[in-house]
Amino acid sequence: MVSHSPEFRSIHQYYTTREKNPLKKMQSLIAVACKLIRVFYLILQTEATYDAAKLMGDIQRPVAA
Repeated sequence: MVSHSPEFRSIHQYYTTREKNPLKKMQSLIAVACKLIRVFYLILQTEATYDAAKLMGDIQRPVAA
């Protein structure tokens, strides 16, 4: 999924390059796989449509003023 989806690729890159608590490659892939499972579950349970902006919303942290 990381190699085909730009959203999941950027999440993987974020997890491996963040300043505080960066993950190793395999740890990041497992975290991305868990996120994918949660997305599939939500889509199946609520019959919602896939929204990449909502998926990316949790990794874009607001800048502290």
